[in-house]
Amino acid sequence: LCQEWEAIDYPDIDIRYTALIKLTNTICEQCQHYARRTAHKLLNDKSSTDLNCTQSLDVPKKLCILVNDIEYVKQKLLSSLPCLLNFSSVIDNMIEHYDSPDFQQTKVTLERLISTAEHKMNNVIKLIFECASTLFYVSLKDKISKYYEDEKHNKVDPMNDMNQHIDQEILRKLYAGLEKVQYSRVACAIRLKALQCLRELLPLQESPDFYERVLQSFGHLALYFERVCREEQHIPGPSCEEITTFRRTLQQFALSTEQLQLIYFREITQTPSPYSCPTNNGVIVFRAAYEIVDDRITIYAENIYICVLYEVFSCHHLPKMDHCGSSDPYVILELLPSRLYPKRPKEHKTITIKRTLDPEFNQLFQWDYLPSDIVHTPGAVLRLSVWDKNMVLKDDFIGECFVSLTNIESLINHAATRDVPVSEVHLRRGDNIAQSTVYKLIRNRAKFDQEAALFLKQRTRAMESENGSDGENPSESYSSTALHSLCCLAPCDIGFGFHSTASDQSYTDNIEEIN
Repeated sequence: LCQEWEAIDYPDIDIRYTALIKLTNTICEQCQHYARRTAHKLLNDKSSTDLNCTQSLDVPKKLCILVNDIEYVKQKLLSSLPCLLNFSSVIDNMIEHYDSPDFQQTKVTLERLISTAEHKMNNVIKLIFECASTLFYVSLKDKISKYYEDEKHNKVDPMNDMNQHIDQEILRKLYAGLEKVQYSRVACAIRLKALQCLRELLPLQESPDFYERVLQSFGHLALYFERVCREEQHIPGPSCEEITTFRRTLQQFALSTEQLQLIYFREITQTPSPYSCPTNNGVIVFRAAYEIVDDRITIYAENIYICVLYEVFSCHHLPKMDHCGSSDPYVILELLPSRLYPKRPKEHKTITIKRTLDPEFNQLFQWDYLPSDIVHTPGAVLRLSVWDKNMVLKDDFIGECFVSLTNIESLINHAATRDVPVSEVHLRRGDNIAQSTVYKLIRNRAKFDQEAALFLKQRTRAMESENGSDGENPSESYSSTALHSLCCLAPCDIGFGFHSTASDQSYTDNIEEIN
């Protein structure tokens, strides 16, 4: 074609200029048409991607022929077109003949036509690689499923079969048949499919040791892919965000339950309150401090211990939990996660204040002989949960707050606990990050991990309470509602261990007066 082009004796320069534009445009259009036709066949003809229809020609070889053909047209024709058709010579003659630099724009336009056609053909090559990687995905699923089963049984080198399949049955055949520039691209596509399969088939309810072993095996696979995806051996291959993401997932799965709880509580204490203004969940008022005590009585006389003190003053504006428009609140104080401590810390509980939405507790609690680094451990928290006492039914959850131990005051700067600044925190119900990845990981371990089961039970009860609002739970039956009302009004001892007081009698007198 180009030899014929050069052999033509054009009558004048204008005709040659017009022929150059038409010929370039026609060649680019035909290349794009070829790309579109190939893409259409790939997407609509099952024989292109069906293993059962390729008995006469194995799939890697068929795909290699198709990719190399497109690459040949792109490189030998499109990329060489400016030289083959002498763009510069024709354009320079027009500029000289008409003494106008405007014709230089024609060259830019022609090069843009070529670039567009090349882009279309690159997209088709990318589509072919996606079809190839999808084709091999089925065989990869079986190998990866077997790998995970072998890893569960702690077999030696469990990823060997999968590695050999990827290397011998897939990538080596493609390497032998593809142009070098295209091999690294299809290797990257196969890598993404392998990562997708590893991610989708990853078991979710295994021990941390299992994920630690998977992480080590995955490290070898990632190094292998990094090597085969290089365009040049001495140049590192392209980065892969999916590898980084999956490695981070495995690292998180391999954490102990204690470490996951620390992350969970750290996220809770760092997550802003879901309420930008005071809410009907109420406010809790308290102060917290710690001091270092050198206990010379025990055999650990030289050891340093932490004495943590908490003083709960009051709660304000609590929601109405009883149907008589009041509550019987008390507060539970817990140090979490409990596995941080040699011995599970005692759970403290305030007295119950009857029939009030603004209880005054004024109680002091303390934990002694805690680990010396506990107030420097991110994620170690004090949980203050407020509950409504019921005489027969299960107590109602009102709200909670979490105090990071890293933020509490040291008594070294204060003469007494009364000098520590008072904290006033809005109670929260439900959980902003209840369905975070960390929460799901702990939940998945509840079947075989006692600490995870305990954590899940506590958090589930707090989150399920979000179904109620303003002291009304739509899931309660009529009999439950009636029993609530009866318990609110009963002033006397009816066998529930409750004795009336002077304030109770006054309340009853008021009710009778209203009646």
